[in-house]
Amino acid sequence: MRRLRVLVLALAAVLGLTVWAAPAGSAAGTATYKVWHWNVAGDESNYNSTTNGLVDAILGSVDYRDPDFISLNEICPDQYRAVLKGLQERGWPQSSTNFARFEPMPDVDADLCKDDATGDSDPYGVAVFSRFAPSGTDRITLPSDGDKARKLLCVSIASQPGGLRFCTTHITFKTAVKPAQLDAVRTQLQQWTAAGGTVITAGDFNTQPHDTLLDSWYTPAVATADNGGNTGQFHELDDDDPSGLCPGWGEATTEGSLLGRCDQRAKVDLVWAAASRLVSYDEDAHPIATDRCTNRSGLYIPCSNHRIVDATLTVTTP
Repeated sequence: MRRLRVLVLALAAVLGLTVWAAPAGSAAGTATYKVWHWNVAGDESNYNSTTNGLVDAILGSVDYRDPDFISLNEICPDQYRAVLKGLQERGWPQSSTNFARFEPMPDVDADLCKDDATGDSDPYGVAVFSRFAPSGTDRITLPSDGDKARKLLCVSIASQPGGLRFCTTHITFKTAVKPAQLDAVRTQLQQWTAAGGTVITAGDFNTQPHDTLLDSWYTPAVATADNGGNTGQFHELDDDDPSGLCPGWGEATTEGSLLGRCDQRAKVDLVWAAASRLVSYDEDAHPIATDRCTNRSGLYIPCSNHRIVDATLTVTTP
């Protein structure tokens, strides 16, 4: 369901001007980036293993998709280090010593990412990998849900134009705290955007596009039967669906029991950018591999309960 679309800038609409977007990467004052995101269920599905096929599945998809930015959720520290090493060996980053960040999300009541040999455990977390060397890192703790220390992890990229930041986050599923975490992330992204920056944010938001909690995220330009009432500043990069499958909503990113819209499963893995920065955007979710990862008995299992999401966006560089 590959899609490419061009946005008419709001300012041009106000002034009565007609604006065309030049081909990706060719117009002065624009830049094109590819984003790859996956909630890998590093403990739940993959029991902290670095040899059961998960790391190879991550690296294989990155080899094929060739993104500029990678977002991982629920990644165990050992798995993070294995992915980092694999990307170094492939020559993927411009700087082999400065391209990766990991932020743990300690859990108050669970042993996660346990080492079978030692019995030690480490919390899983979120991670970002950038082809371009980061010039700064933001590690922001979100309002507590009484369970995990949820984070917004971002890298700033001074070598790229337009005050570029790439972020990942993993929002709680707990309904009492979810609004506060969503508001905290959205407010921070809006502040960076208002200061002249360009921010790309990926993650498992545990919230679906039609949920009213995201009305303050989506721009009013997104107004469909499955996603309306929006008042925000952002596009989720799958919110325009010319195929007609589910306009304003996109395609599912999970294959569990939770239902979404348009006879699909749930969509909770989202990639965001400010409407004011976007020239064009495109996003896909890919089926979960069932012949790459194994359980402790060596039998093939789905690598995760989430799909890989990849997106391409062209942004202005003020």
